[in-house]
Amino acid sequence: MSDPSPAPGPSPYASPFVAILATGLASSLLYVSIFLSFAFLLPVQVAYGRFGRNQGLAAAGISAAGISAVQLWRLAQGNALGAVGIASAILPPLVLLAAIVLLNEPFGADWEPTYKLFGATALCALAALPIILSLGKDQTIASFLEERISELLAPLSAGAGEGYEASALAASMDPKEIVASSMLVLRDSFAAILFLLIGGSRRLGDRLSGRYGIGRARTAAIEALRLPYPLLWAFLGSWSLVLAAEALHAPVAAGATAWNLALVASLAYAAPGLGIVVHLFKRWNVPKSVRALLAVTAVIALATPLGIAVAIALPLFGVTETWIPYRKPKGVGA
Repeated sequence: MSDPSPAPGPSPYASPFVAILATGLASSLLYVSIFLSFAFLLPVQVAYGRFGRNQGLAAAGISAAGISAVQLWRLAQGNALGAVGIASAILPPLVLLAAIVLLNEPFGADWEPTYKLFGATALCALAALPIILSLGKDQTIASFLEERISELLAPLSAGAGEGYEASALAASMDPKEIVASSMLVLRDSFAAILFLLIGGSRRLGDRLSGRYGIGRARTAAIEALRLPYPLLWAFLGSWSLVLAAEALHAPVAAGATAWNLALVASLAYAAPGLGIVVHLFKRWNVPKSVRALLAVTAVIALATPLGIAVAIALPLFGVTETWIPYRKPKGVGA
């Protein structure tokens, strides 16, 4: 994504060992907490953005060591210290940490940042592919998930009563159907999930690195984000592949590939789409309190059928800016 910010100078922040140790441990604790594991890359990126490359590497190493230690202890407690168990417990966080490290390496400094993010996501997706394939074929995992879901839904089923409504509710809460649907969604969107996790952590971590952090200086404000023109063809081409796969009833692998490519391209354009919304709100002098309320409403809407409209609108804003100058300054070309 284009970044109009000037090249950052040396960070004025000190780099005490305790701060680096704290960020690494915070990252590992977030991951092993399970519920907050989606945020475990943030502290590492903050260390990169606030202190620099060497300190970021140290924080990533501490995080990897902490996560590995806890995961191995959990496997030992469950008598599951086999090669498959160790790989499935340790490799995913290590691969994601490697992606953050890769994004912060100095090579390709003159590349478009979005291209580097695509590359890191592609490597993570290839690393995750064997796990995704095994999830779809391993009946043991499916049975385990079905049992856990059944336990969670048992109170609802018990209080549903009898009659048509109760039968309809029971059918909609069938654990087997829930697991099967979840596996399909994961298969078709796992690359997009990785893209959101890695890209979101990189950007938010840099923005949280402090006022004088090198990460803050190198990261444009959301309303200044723009994508290079060639990515428009990637967006249009990937969605054309989805339409072709659906129309021709393509094999599962081809359909999943098309969906993953299209969703990654859409997420990439959602970022400048959000930037356009923020820019317009500021141009129209919308109060910050109203902006915050609208943002919360949009996030809540994502969990409802209205979320589809939000999910479609943001990428379309980003794509159509190619022809519609949403962020054209007042008076320009008038």
